[in-house]
Amino acid sequence: MATRFGIICRRERPDGGRVEGDAGGYRRPVGSVGTLTQLSGLRYRIVVCAAMAAGLLLIPAASVSQPAPAASDQGQPPEATAKPPETGPFEHVKIEGFRSAHWGMDAAEVKAAIHKDFGILAEKVKTEENAAERTTILTATVNDILEGAGPARISYVLGFKTKKLIQVSVLWGTPVDPQAQPEKIVAAANQLRQLFLDSGYQPETVVTNARMADGTILVFQGQDADKHTTVLRLANAPAPPKGSKTEGAGGSVALSLSYSLDSRNPDIFRLKKGQF
Repeated sequence: MATRFGIICRRERPDGGRVEGDAGGYRRPVGSVGTLTQLSGLRYRIVVCAAMAAGLLLIPAASVSQPAPAASDQGQPPEATAKPPETGPFEHVKIEGFRSAHWGMDAAEVKAAIHKDFGILAEKVKTEENAAERTTILTATVNDILEGAGPARISYVLGFKTKKLIQVSVLWGTPVDPQAQPEKIVAAANQLRQLFLDSGYQPETVVTNARMADGTILVFQGQDADKHTTVLRLANAPAPPKGSKTEGAGGSVALSLSYSLDSRNPDIFRLKKGQF
């Protein structure tokens, strides 16, 4: 078994899946994307704001509205140069968490995993509560987790009922480092997308480079055989043009990567139907 950016891969026989690209170079799997659009059960929203600063970037894609344009300038959506795996034997991804932190670990075990992976002591790990969903979030900031992308904020989410690890998200960009360079964040998005395309996700669940209704770019989405979900999103707000009322405000760019145990039925608090 080989470990690749925190996901566990195992080699199996090919299943015949393939990915096609359209005229604009954007690749999507052969077949329907109906399975993908059903992943809206997890109600986290990615917004470049205080929620992102808290590490709450825990959204699978809700819908795909239109393909994203190819990148041509700094901070633009990732270029559509990704290639599907070559035919022949390939790895089938198995998402078990992130690096040493695996699904089902409690807070103490997750903190031990953070120390093992990044050398951060347990008392240095920030603990927060999501008041609406009643989950616990353990957060640590790590430098150079992905070369060139700058510091990243990693958030480990413990479920409402189980108090065990149900999701991990990684955030790069201006919410973490105000000096983050958009072109490097976009380069990181391209690198991760290609890694995931080569990792053996279930072909019928894969979507790449799609513009979402909220303006973010769904750089990659896919599931393993157990329906554990990986989502990579890019949010970019260019600096205001010269002469505008907000000139000098500066732009923002954020790249979020999330791994989810169960995106359809996450372990979060929900009001029961009929209560109100």
